[in-house]
Amino acid sequence: MSDDGWIDELFDGKPTPITDRQWFTIEGNINNTSLTGRMKSDILSRINDLTELEAEEIITKIYENRIETDTRKQWERMCKDGVFKDRDF
Repeated sequence: MSDDGWIDELFDGKPTPITDRQWFTIEGNINNTSLTGRMKSDILSRINDLTELEAEEIITKIYENRIETDTRKQWERMCKDGVFKDRDF
């Protein structure tokens, strides 16, 4: 194999497996979300078989559904989501 073999490996058509960073991000943050228990267990049961792209989709879903512990950020998100749009403060 030549020195340029890495490019062949990069474009071989096989999906890249989940990275360590993605694995730790999913496992460390999934319990702080509003995802159902079934969804959480499904994700965690197949975490080792995920591709890098699938892991990115799950990480996006985790961050979109995370439960914010900072009350100011909770308030800002509620305002952004229109929870108080019919009220006059």
